[in-house]
Amino acid sequence: MTLYHFLIQATFSYLGTFTFGLFINLPQKALNSSSLIGMAGWLLYWFIFKLGYGSILGNFMAALLVGILGLFCSIKKKMPTTMFSSGLVPLVPGASSYQALSAFINSETTTAISKTIHVAMVAGAIALGYVTAQMIADLIYKRKNV
Repeated sequence: MTLYHFLIQATFSYLGTFTFGLFINLPQKALNSSSLIGMAGWLLYWFIFKLGYGSILGNFMAALLVGILGLFCSIKKKMPTTMFSSGLVPLVPGASSYQALSAFINSETTTAISKTIHVAMVAGAIALGYVTAQMIADLIYKRKNV
């Protein structure tokens, strides 16, 4: 893991989130923040994965970070949190989904089922991480208002 690899991962995760934000027509004041959040989430996932903890835990922790950073940005910029959820885009298991579909097409049933289960677990980890961030925010908000 060199500085070169870190810069490549950071640059392309930022650009990927940025172009997705352009594609879905995010407001200009949310575009850079959302891209930075996506980059931070991807880098956390990448570090956890490189440390050997696996993609499920990495995606959960990265989605949790994206959710928490999105909440902070939504408060700071006075915008809905959904404007910053595009930070989850780098975490989407697109390559695994493609491999699962390819295995189904090539009649490699065992590989296809294995890849499909992995995709479902990664997607579940992303959803669970993001929902956990929302629940944490709700608990903090309720305590401040009580």
